[in-house]
Amino acid sequence: MTVYSFVFIYFSCISAAGVALAILRSAKLRLPGWLGTAHGMVGLAGVGIFFVLNLLQSESDGLDGRVWWSLVAFTVGLFGGLIFFRVLFRRKFSVLAAIAHGAVAVLGLALLFPVAFPAS
Repeated sequence: MTVYSFVFIYFSCISAAGVALAILRSAKLRLPGWLGTAHGMVGLAGVGIFFVLNLLQSESDGLDGRVWWSLVAFTVGLFGGLIFFRVLFRRKFSVLAAIAHGAVAVLGLALLFPVAFPAS
């Protein structure tokens, strides 16, 4: 397993938690406000760790350009979640915003998957 396999699993867990949050919020259940904040903070930590790992890898180690694009997708998803759920839809949950936020995370996972689990 490469270090990017762990990054993929980490972001997959964050994504699963985000799907659970979206399902519970769309079911009109009242959730503590800190759950969304915790989801974002764990995502922020993941983006920071992912950035440092990319800097530590060198081109001679076979660093694929898709890892940088994956990092860009996760960063856009992070800022999108911040803007969607802390600024635009602070009071009322938007399913379309959650789908857009999740779609960017899926793009990041799709870009990271071939690097994390290369075909033998």
